[in-house]
Amino acid sequence: MKNETRRLSLAASIVASSVVLASPAFAEGEVVFASWGGSFQDALRSAMLDPAAEALNVTVKEDTTNGIQDVRAQITAGAVAWDVTEQDLPSCETLSREGNLEPIDYSIVDTTGIPEELIHENYIGFINFTKVIAYRKDAYGDNGPSNWAEFWDLENFPGNRGMHGKVNYNLEAALMADGVAQDDVYAVLATDDGKARAWAKLAEIAPEVTVWYRGGSQSAQLLRDGEVDVIHMGHNRVESVIESGIDVAYAFDGGTMDVDCLLVPKGAPNVENAMRLINELLSAESQARLAVTMPLGPVNTGAFGTGIISDEQALLVNTHPSNYGKQLLVDPNFYIGQLGELTEEFDTLIQQ
Repeated sequence: MKNETRRLSLAASIVASSVVLASPAFAEGEVVFASWGGSFQDALRSAMLDPAAEALNVTVKEDTTNGIQDVRAQITAGAVAWDVTEQDLPSCETLSREGNLEPIDYSIVDTTGIPEELIHENYIGFINFTKVIAYRKDAYGDNGPSNWAEFWDLENFPGNRGMHGKVNYNLEAALMADGVAQDDVYAVLATDDGKARAWAKLAEIAPEVTVWYRGGSQSAQLLRDGEVDVIHMGHNRVESVIESGIDVAYAFDGGTMDVDCLLVPKGAPNVENAMRLINELLSAESQARLAVTMPLGPVNTGAFGTGIISDEQALLVNTHPSNYGKQLLVDPNFYIGQLGELTEEFDTLIQQ
């Protein structure tokens, strides 16, 4: 009885914190969606969730997630309150391997326009993010470092550098700086010699990095204030710096692309509506609306044919066909099972 009360209490607390987004006059059922909160979730609401509620004639409720631990907690307690949640790709793959996800019903979810590598039995790609090399033109003019070899080249491209203070993306960047072809990065990292090569190359640049930033807002501030001249950071954040009036350049070549995915936790109360919502969120129109609301990449390439994204704006989107192949899609399988060990070695390196 005590455990049952605890499960009901957890479920009640989660649902109580949910916000009704849209409730058509004669809504047929409901679905609970959890994402990252803040201005990002505000954008999802206006561009995707409210229109989905109307299209599906369901009440869509909202909650926020802090990551994989929240999904696990609901499942462990037997109190799953979320029907659909957005998570990062490594978390999606980890939860799938743990048997914690409902299979995606592809008789409901249409995958037209979605790259094959983002379609999984138990989850599916949702939004693409890319970290790019961005530089201030007042430091380099129009010829700043635009690939990883140049980022590492302090003789020809001197200046303050910023890099992400997590191991993710940095070993990949080191290998590309050392001449490994983009398509071969993870095959090389799969070997002990390859990892050693990446660490050795990263050790060359580590003492020269002015700031190892921790968050996206910090990276934007560093570039905006001129504390760094060149930095590896989210392209959406770079766009915000450009919009503030700072003359900055970047390119997608050699960028590290990551993906958030959509999943349905095992035991979700509204599985069918969850699948219907996922299908709606992945539609070309829905994806296009988000792309013009925030500088994020739609996974559905059909978004570029809706007329919602202008031709000029499309060229600035990381998943546009002219940009997609220039970037390295991060492989979550490399990090699963060894992230802790890699993080410890990375933290030791950057603190030397």
